[in-house]
Amino acid sequence: MNDINEIQTIIILIIIIILIKHIELEELLITSYSIEQEEEDFNLLPLILLYLQHNKEINELRKLNRLISNYWFNEFLATGECYRSIGEKFGMGESTISYALRQFFDVIISKFLSEKIIFLTTELEVNRITNGFKITRNFPNVIGAIDDSHIPIKAPHLFPVDYFNRKGFYSIILQAVVDHKKKFLDICVGWPGSTYDSRILINSNLYNKFNNQVTTYLNNKYILGDGGYLNLSWLIVSYKDIGRGLTQEQTYFNRKHSQTRIKVEQAFGLLKERCDFLPPDERYHKVETETDVNRELNTTETPKGNVIRNSICNFLWNQRNTRRR
Repeated sequence: MNDINEIQTIIILIIIIILIKHIELEELLITSYSIEQEEEDFNLLPLILLYLQHNKEINELRKLNRLISNYWFNEFLATGECYRSIGEKFGMGESTISYALRQFFDVIISKFLSEKIIFLTTELEVNRITNGFKITRNFPNVIGAIDDSHIPIKAPHLFPVDYFNRKGFYSIILQAVVDHKKKFLDICVGWPGSTYDSRILINSNLYNKFNNQVTTYLNNKYILGDGGYLNLSWLIVSYKDIGRGLTQEQTYFNRKHSQTRIKVEQAFGLLKERCDFLPPDERYHKVETETDVNRELNTTETPKGNVIRNSICNFLWNQRNTRRR
């Protein structure tokens, strides 16, 4: 039960971060366009009420359960109020409401982001997760599964084409790494919907963390990603059929890879089930097909990553044959 509650807490935190990114996007346009159009995008009344009623408690950070309970999420965030309506009810200007909302969000993020979404920092944590993934599908040395998900938004006034994704709607992108229990370990939110997976990755803190790591507990450990990502020494993607067909070993590897990596797809499914602001058909994470995967030419393979992937492929195939004898 504790694991379930912790996952729910993290899910709500991620939703708040997404909302912040959405607000930042709209505020960028405020000097050129009417705030009247922008204010319709948000459900703000409950957040202002929470800020006014619990300012002292929020600042002291003593009432986490009240802020992130199911009642808070389901009853407050779904009222559909906008800046103008809140201002009329409380005698506040729109700028004051915006400031109060941002301050509330800043407290949540500054306190809970670093506490609840934490990448692996100890060898004990690494071993716990690698053992968890190995028990699931016998895939060795996996410390996480990575994917991205599109969060629908209204078309921005400036550069809307950048936010129009290959699925046919406007969005910002959430990149996330989860463990074997679908717990979020790392996130990167806010890139326009048309951005390639690999471009988001190489500009993320996760990429810098692994490329500049000096610790040894992550050596020979890796994250699993789909074909939209780079194949690196620490991020292993599935084999691609480039017209010559795949070997039996490679096909088997891809199946085991997909069965293990599905944890991140399941985590996105849990996240989107909680997002009432999403259209019904976007509340469930869709598994990508090979034709859906985006990629940047000449950046999807690295020699070291290929060597490691081939080694894992041979290990899994030999293990399979051993069990059949």
